[in-house]
Amino acid sequence: MPTNRQALFVALIVLIAGLIFLFGFHNSVSPLVYRKDAPTEAIGYIHQPVKYGNIGQGHLISAFIWSYRNALIVRAELHYRQKGDPIFQGKLMERVGSSVYYVAEMPTQAKGEVFEYYITAIDSGGASVAIPENAPEAHLPTVHWKSQMNLWIVLLQLVMLFGAGIYLLHALYYALLLVFGGMGDLAQKATASRAHAAIRWGWLALLIGGVPLAIYITGASFGWQDAWGPWPFGNSLNDSRTLYLLLYFGIMLLLRWDLFRFTPTTLRAPRFSNRILGWLILLGSLLTLLSYAVPYTRVYR
Repeated sequence: MPTNRQALFVALIVLIAGLIFLFGFHNSVSPLVYRKDAPTEAIGYIHQPVKYGNIGQGHLISAFIWSYRNALIVRAELHYRQKGDPIFQGKLMERVGSSVYYVAEMPTQAKGEVFEYYITAIDSGGASVAIPENAPEAHLPTVHWKSQMNLWIVLLQLVMLFGAGIYLLHALYYALLLVFGGMGDLAQKATASRAHAAIRWGWLALLIGGVPLAIYITGASFGWQDAWGPWPFGNSLNDSRTLYLLLYFGIMLLLRWDLFRFTPTTLRAPRFSNRILGWLILLGSLLTLLSYAVPYTRVYR
């Protein structure tokens, strides 16, 4: 029967897993939206960027634009350029029927090309607006052209990354027992071995999902020139955090390799105690949560 302390740790792990799920769900359903809808403004708008375009197809840019005054929107225009190009191209946006919905199609581009854009509008009273504000000097939304990817490969990567998270939660539970469980030496060694095993399988799943599968999916979708970019840090957030997490937990596994095949009768001198192993797992779990807490819309804008 689990003790009250073990039951508390289980409840804590379930709570953390729930928070991770809710945070991920929130990120998936709350995309970046440029919005100005206060009645005190001359012109209001709502624009939700769609970051990816499919090669061979034009990419539709749309926005709701309206005037809060007794005026009409007389011109809405899309300005776009290849990222790094100093010159913007312009294209008038068409009004859909009698609505406040305006659309323009950005021409299709080669796989891997990145274009940035902004929208301007002017009403019959002479008021004007740029989306986003302060464009083109502002950080502009982008469109990244990609080819379609095999759904099964994408699902395999998701399974690997999800599995890595499950194993890390198991390791976190064992780490709590190591640090706060108050166990005897033999029970602590057995728990440390279970923690080591959970990290090993989680590390392997993260390695498969975060390196070869990530390289293949990125390369096949966007081009092989940018398929892997973990260095310097920040060149690719996903690749960077995958690399550093693999290094962190990989070093931890090697330093406590004596736990790979734990038997109570085999004496092996550990490089550091099981309690320190627990603290290192707790620190690694915290770093993992913080790295994945970076809002998606703040990175991929």
